[in-house]
Amino acid sequence: MTDKQTGSGLTIPCHWNKKIIEQMVRQTKETAGISISEVYGSFADGGPVGHGRSKLSVQSASKQEAIDFRKFLRDIGLNFTYLLNAPFKFTDIKQKEEVDRHIEWILKELQPNAITITSHELMRRVREMDNNINIHISTIAGIRNGKDLEKFLDVKPNRIIPHHDCGKRWADLKEIIKLGKEYEIETELLATESCLFQCPNREAHYIHLANKTNDGEFHKNCNTRKILNPREFLLAGGTIRPEDTEFFEKIGVKYFKITGRSKPAEWLPEVVRAYHERSYDGNLVRLLGIDPSLKAEEWIYIDNKSLNGFIEHFPQTNIHEEEKKICGRVDNKAL
Repeated sequence: MTDKQTGSGLTIPCHWNKKIIEQMVRQTKETAGISISEVYGSFADGGPVGHGRSKLSVQSASKQEAIDFRKFLRDIGLNFTYLLNAPFKFTDIKQKEEVDRHIEWILKELQPNAITITSHELMRRVREMDNNINIHISTIAGIRNGKDLEKFLDVKPNRIIPHHDCGKRWADLKEIIKLGKEYEIETELLATESCLFQCPNREAHYIHLANKTNDGEFHKNCNTRKILNPREFLLAGGTIRPEDTEFFEKIGVKYFKITGRSKPAEWLPEVVRAYHERSYDGNLVRLLGIDPSLKAEEWIYIDNKSLNGFIEHFPQTNIHEEEKKICGRVDNKAL
């Protein structure tokens, strides 16, 4: 199995919806641009490991439906990555046996091109069970720099999705990319994720998701900050404008991740078209995979085209006050 490709690619969320996938594949063949390379997803309940979303917020599918969907993707030339990306630790023999059965089913029956994993311990177990399956290091693992990545080299990962702050910390991102090239690890960046820059609740939120079904309080806290201070959307390291993808490609980023498993499937074609064409004339907030219950685009309008040149002038001093200052000036212009 391999997920190597020439050029950059979009990875898109799975809603188990074939019609939407076919629509997006057709529209991206009409013009030159960034192609769709991969669909990523998991069962809503996450099995014995869990995943990075509340099971109440994503579409469910049976095992047979998942297998059929995987075959459908293979037939139209798209890869599928399964998510085991919740924070995780083995606790006892019974749990380990249950997890092993789940992994074995994924490997033998579902047969994804790759598995995205957060837990280093779980990566090691997957690698023991299959020496060839592609392992992608989840952004939830929180890798911020090359030193963090070095700790995971023993499992021979094929790809890394760094901590979302790296989208605004280019020195750290370049360090990750440089080490990745040395060990044939490709880099994927979140493009439509509006999680707060340097969010103090990030780790607690993901741990909560691994064990609970409702994470509304976390969304309430961070979304309140965004509504009161729209600059937070621009500060977010996981927010990359369609027009700015080329900037990151030149640094060495290979894939751009469209987040939004909790969004309606019908939302996705508009977003994919924007990133495929590297251009969007509208509300930047509309493109983000933010909790749909907030209806953020009805509260905040950020004129995407008014942000041309923003990324090139984003300060790289690591002084947060300077970053907030430029984002404050820009959101006054964009709103």
